[in-house]
Amino acid sequence: MYVSKTPLFALVPIAALLVGCGSSDPGANPSDGGSTSCTLAAGPLIPWKIGNKWTYKVTEDGVVSQKVTTIEVAEPVGGMGPNATKMAYKVVTKKGTDDQTISWQAPEGDKVLRFREQSFSASTKALELEEHWEPHKLHVDGTAEARADGAHWIENYKETKMPVGGQPATTMPTDVWDVLAPCEAIQVEGKSYDAIKTRKTGGSSSQKTYWYVPGVGKVKETGGQTEELVKFEAAP
Repeated sequence: MYVSKTPLFALVPIAALLVGCGSSDPGANPSDGGSTSCTLAAGPLIPWKIGNKWTYKVTEDGVVSQKVTTIEVAEPVGGMGPNATKMAYKVVTKKGTDDQTISWQAPEGDKVLRFREQSFSASTKALELEEHWEPHKLHVDGTAEARADGAHWIENYKETKMPVGGQPATTMPTDVWDVLAPCEAIQVEGKSYDAIKTRKTGGSSSQKTYWYVPGVGKVKETGGQTEELVKFEAAP
């Protein structure tokens, strides 16, 4: 069993930002209702390359909308956090026509880490909230240890939220991660995938479950809302 605890404030250098994948839907097969076997494909859990784009159907309280996440450009993290000078990738997520978040993330080996995020008002499109994390916030861990059956680990970090017009607040969250299935066959929007199933439980008792397909990325998420992959577009 993989048990690891990230020490508080232990800054980890980012490895070379050179991770990419060019195929469109590796691991995805036509939904033929045939084989029940499950074989996880090779490759990173998130194919990280400028121009890669994921489109999701989002269902929340019976309301369906669309979310699009795009890796746009490599640049310094910026902001007021301790990682301001680090090189990372600007990731833009748009939900519907007006809801938008921008985050700065980077791969480090087989992990993807978050350093900073901005949230914008859906009505005014103005910046509402600025967040940063120290040493980082884990997006996904694709190491062999974190893919193993029954893997369990803890991530500690410092989180600073700065609402526009409000007072900054700093907390010390703890995220608990568990691998629920090292390989699970799943149907998402008419496609069959073999995915690793993980769960993250946050310090505020929030809980999310994720299904990741190597070479494709996240194909499904539940907890608060449900996200299902409609299309993955790999950059040329």
